[in-house]
Amino acid sequence: MPHISCLKLARVSAIILVVLLAACGTIHSHRQLDQPLGSQLTTSVGGTVFRLNKTSDLPNAYGGRDIYGGKVDRGFAEMRLVGIEDQILILDVVDVNRQSSETTMDRYKHLMRPDSVTVDVQQSVSLGQGQESPSTRIRLDTRKQRDITIAGIKVSFVEVQAYSVRYTLEDLQAQ
Repeated sequence: MPHISCLKLARVSAIILVVLLAACGTIHSHRQLDQPLGSQLTTSVGGTVFRLNKTSDLPNAYGGRDIYGGKVDRGFAEMRLVGIEDQILILDVVDVNRQSSETTMDRYKHLMRPDSVTVDVQQSVSLGQGQESPSTRIRLDTRKQRDITIAGIKVSFVEVQAYSVRYTLEDLQAQ
């Protein structure tokens, strides 16, 4: 019978080791592009050229990442086609960065203590200089320059028509 106890002890020790190692996992940043990379895309005036959503792993109480895979919103970057004048593209670019103090203790508090639903989380949003309009207007003359990189996303304009463009996207910061 002592052999069975040693096996049980080894299994329990292995499970504890796996849980401890998972709790020490490094927090990573993640980037999710709403549009596909590499293929030719089309958008018209008023449309979105690309939107990049930024997240990171939800930190646990020990500074590691959440073992359940929770994510924290870190902002987004977006480019919109506002207008076309001859071969000049008028683009609005928004790059919002968010900071959060949320941890697993905040997110899952209601599971640990069902009678408590209070969440104390601080978020700060950096919208640039003016809080009203976080977008920056860019005039891109495609006769001189066919590509532009915003937030690590390279946009290459293939064709410019009167009211629409064809383009490709490349993630220069792919993980």
